[in-house]
Amino acid sequence: MTEHPIGEDEPNSFPTRKMSLYRMYPADSLQELAALKILEDTAERFTHHEVRVGSTPGLLISGESPAEVVDWVPAITSLTGVNLGFTSTTASAALFLKIDDVHYALTFGHGWRYLRDSKLDREFGLEAAVRLLDPDEIRRITRWALSAKARVDQNMVPGGQGLWAFGLREHAELVRKLSGKVHGDITVDLAYVRQCGSYRNFRLNLECGDGVQLPLGIQGESLISDLRELTQVVAQLKVRDRLEPLQWVRRLAPGHDLHDLLDSTAVDLLAQPDSDRGEVGIAYPAKYYDGPDVRVYRGHVGSVQIDTDDLGIDDLRMGIASRTAVDQLRTLRASTIEGLDETGKSLGGSVSALHWMAAEIIDPKCRYILLDGDWYRLGDKYLRHVDRIVTEAFANTPEWTLPAWNMAPRNAKTNSVHERDYNEYVPTADDRFLCLDRKLLRTRIHPQGFETCDLLGPSNVLVHVKKVSSETGSSVLSHLFAQGLVAVESLTDPATWTEFVELVREQDPARAETLGSRPEGLVYAIHRSDKPLLPNTLFTFARSALVSAAISLTSANIPLQVSVIP
Repeated sequence: MTEHPIGEDEPNSFPTRKMSLYRMYPADSLQELAALKILEDTAERFTHHEVRVGSTPGLLISGESPAEVVDWVPAITSLTGVNLGFTSTTASAALFLKIDDVHYALTFGHGWRYLRDSKLDREFGLEAAVRLLDPDEIRRITRWALSAKARVDQNMVPGGQGLWAFGLREHAELVRKLSGKVHGDITVDLAYVRQCGSYRNFRLNLECGDGVQLPLGIQGESLISDLRELTQVVAQLKVRDRLEPLQWVRRLAPGHDLHDLLDSTAVDLLAQPDSDRGEVGIAYPAKYYDGPDVRVYRGHVGSVQIDTDDLGIDDLRMGIASRTAVDQLRTLRASTIEGLDETGKSLGGSVSALHWMAAEIIDPKCRYILLDGDWYRLGDKYLRHVDRIVTEAFANTPEWTLPAWNMAPRNAKTNSVHERDYNEYVPTADDRFLCLDRKLLRTRIHPQGFETCDLLGPSNVLVHVKKVSSETGSSVLSHLFAQGLVAVESLTDPATWTEFVELVREQDPARAETLGSRPEGLVYAIHRSDKPLLPNTLFTFARSALVSAAISLTSANIPLQVSVIP
């Protein structure tokens, strides 16, 4: 290693530069913060320098990717027959520093790939955002929905219309990135602010994700001063009240110390259920969030073949029953299951069996949940918030009741009542209901089609029906809750509503004439076959999906009710 001073001879005309800053977990040496592939490199692809930034020692790692053909060169060759032979490389670097007791990494190019994942503190970006950003000046947000059908949304409003203009459901979604302006009443003593702070209408902009992107000083002591200021700001500033809910749910990093324990606990619960420690159930992977319901599941778990119209937790359990504890998790990851529609067409492709399983691990102070292969930590404030709204939703019941589930004809093959059989039976027992089960509306946003409802009920409310038991776990309800919300959000579009009216007209012309201009309400009708259905018997993420629907529908002035089918 060579030693170099950094930043002392930089020209004063360029005192700052926008950089990507990451906070790292404590380490005995700066080398421990670098990715293992770099430390174990034998091909000498990376250069290591021991450096000083001002008076602070640091570690600089740099490298360059192998030359690759520029991606548009083959098109030129195809069109003209001329091979230009152009290639390009990507130069990257990461600078590791310890400022007082805090470890930081500054990355350039693809230098973020040089950071050891298990040492990357992914809380840093959000901790800075909830203290510094103005809620009314959020310009971009990336979020993951917390449900058994996870999704990722990214929105941008160049004019800065405010955080809530994005329709953020802060209580039920995991925010991954926030970009916006620092609140006007906060003064951050950074080199860039000192340089530009006198400009009219100046506001510092931040991009907050796993780290923070912002202009920082490129002279040695200027950078160290900036990093100390950021350390103090994040440690001392109060979290903005309107942004506090964004910290209620956090995703555990892939290399988090708890991963092995949570994984083994989830597999233990799959093999031997124990309600005191948690619960496991079936959940839809992210690829299956949109589109119609799965009608047939095919694939394998270990050596056990899957070919069923009702995937249950026992299908996963049987596939690992003969495996050792060490092999069980590996078997779930390596096995695949695919969901098909009624015609046999794949709805989302083959997905790891682990991604069809959801789990909830109970801890005295929080909950850990497994969704789509990732673990999340839910804090106490989040849980209390969800409890309140779910209890209110269950208390709001319709004036009418649905027939008992077992009054419907039984399926000859399984000797049980399937949802399809029940939905077709209800209108024969009560002519106020119209069956629309499996009658899809296809739109530009939903080209595969979506179910508007299973039943059109009295007063033209949309009724979504689901059967649940200990076999499925209550995780399948998050699909139901998300499905109902998608239907209502889609039907508030006038063009989609017109198509819905025509769909109803095909079934019952007289009923179509009674429809207004938007949904009159949404009812989740649920039958639990093995024990009473109560708010506290739902998986936490199923409750989160219900909360998301409740808040969104209330904002749209569309009533939400829950009906428990006897």
